[in-house]
Amino acid sequence: MAEPSKRKSKGPGTWVLALFGLPFAAAGLGLLLLSVLPTLVDWSTMQGWQPVQATLASAETVASRSSKSTTYSVKAEYQYRVAGQEYTGRRVAIGSGSDNVGEFQKELGARLEEAQRSGTPVQAWVNPDNPAEAVLDRSLRPGMLAFKLVFALVFGGAGLGIMLFAWRMRSVLSSEERVAERTWEARPWESRPEWKDNRIRARRRIGRWVLWVLALVWNGVALPMAAMVVPRTLERGDPLLAGALLLFPLAGLALLVWALRSALHARRYGDVRLELDPFPGSIGGHFGAILALPVAYSSGLRFLATLQCVQHTRSRSGGKTSYDSRTLWQVRGLPQVEAQGEGVRLAWRFDLPAHLPASEDPGSEYHRWELEVKSVPGTSGDNLAPGFGCSFDVPVYLTNQKSVWLQHDAAQHPQLGEVAKTDEEDVSDVEQVAGGVRLYFPYGRRYKQMLALLVFGAIFAGAGTLLWSSDAPLLFGVIFGGIGWLVVLGAIYGMGNSLTVQMDRHGLRTERRLLGLASFKSAASASEVARLEIQESYSTTTGGNKETYYRLQAVLASGKGITVADSLRGRAAAQQLLSSLCRQTGYTKGSTLD
Repeated sequence: MAEPSKRKSKGPGTWVLALFGLPFAAAGLGLLLLSVLPTLVDWSTMQGWQPVQATLASAETVASRSSKSTTYSVKAEYQYRVAGQEYTGRRVAIGSGSDNVGEFQKELGARLEEAQRSGTPVQAWVNPDNPAEAVLDRSLRPGMLAFKLVFALVFGGAGLGIMLFAWRMRSVLSSEERVAERTWEARPWESRPEWKDNRIRARRRIGRWVLWVLALVWNGVALPMAAMVVPRTLERGDPLLAGALLLFPLAGLALLVWALRSALHARRYGDVRLELDPFPGSIGGHFGAILALPVAYSSGLRFLATLQCVQHTRSRSGGKTSYDSRTLWQVRGLPQVEAQGEGVRLAWRFDLPAHLPASEDPGSEYHRWELEVKSVPGTSGDNLAPGFGCSFDVPVYLTNQKSVWLQHDAAQHPQLGEVAKTDEEDVSDVEQVAGGVRLYFPYGRRYKQMLALLVFGAIFAGAGTLLWSSDAPLLFGVIFGGIGWLVVLGAIYGMGNSLTVQMDRHGLRTERRLLGLASFKSAASASEVARLEIQESYSTTTGGNKETYYRLQAVLASGKGITVADSLRGRAAAQQLLSSLCRQTGYTKGSTLD
């Protein structure tokens, strides 16, 4: 249990964090509302303006120099006649600002200056409802628009994310958290308002609102932009640019579908609450839980509960700060499902080892206990809870308490092996051979996660392609395009490779094939294999639910590692496969954080 003197006050820190994010959010939102949207509205309106001949009285390209860059703008004055009346105009383009994005300003200025010197008339566009309004160039400049849009979404999204994170951290603090030191030492979980009454809410509510805000803002900009710009881009004979622009509304629609699914989930299951027995969960004792759901009872209804202890750390290197999370311990089990009124009641417990760390307040370095409960696919009947999934931050402390009412050890459920085997079969085929096993990890494993990465990468790749092919700065195209295409290639590799492994008393042989074309092989004799061990590969977070994926490696005496299994969801599944392989092949199991 933490010493009172070591406990850090985070109240002022959250305000500093929120104030740090405010300028980013304001800059992104201001650019969106004061520049991107007005530009789209003006461009759309000007498509109905009428062409007239205008005579230039003056035209010049104005260079504004600073110590870091030079920007350009064009100023001009021109006369035109409508219905026998003379008018004077000074608006040159849709945007009136100065910039150095591409060559638009310099090329427009040079064209107008030449026309003014030679006395050549130029074409102006006049508002038929108000002839005093006119413009010389009504082109949209897709590159400039994309540059502003990407800037607004990236900076605004980052600022909004920082402020929401600060608000979330602030929300866990209250006046009750500033109680006497003696209370803090004795019962720290009572100082957290989300825990104190043992009615713990799922943590996806904030993420759902953020998702809706992001989906609405994104679609509010991307859909009108695509509707107005893509047809004209195709008319100009630039299908590559049109395709890149289409990625923005497609990503927006994907966000909207995601938000709708999240809303439907919340509407169906409501505000579910978790009750613990004992409260809090007890290191060296039991973690027991009860969860009521508004789902009609069915004899085949099954749910999977996963409890894990995650270590969050912050490190600084070379002036940069990085954050990391690592799963220290994990257990899975199947709760008992009982009819309760018009719904069901889930009840289960786990035994917790005595050496694990307790829950800690969020900070630069802390430990958090996370519980995920989700429906198991494949249950027969019409009463299945399709797609149910919720995650909870739960209190776990060193109290050595046992559960009073819950006797069912979910980790010993007789059907858990069947569920784990089904999950394992999603990514691998295990076959016994003489003296060992043969494993096959097929193409397309974990395709849902890879498709999500593909969409994310396509957004950045599309933005980079758009910026590259237009008048935006080259650096932005390289950065966004580079990140996007790397993610796209990674997702294609994740879905487009297969892995075949054979392990027996003679040694191991692996072959990884890429798209059925390239082949990469590795081999080692049995005497070279020192041990088999678990390695963490990557993590994904969706709607507040974190999934960590692992691989198994054969570590050779030379220190080299050969992957013998990958795409294993959850540490428990990785540990189960590791134990099975060691049992069937005789190889040594490496150290794990059990």
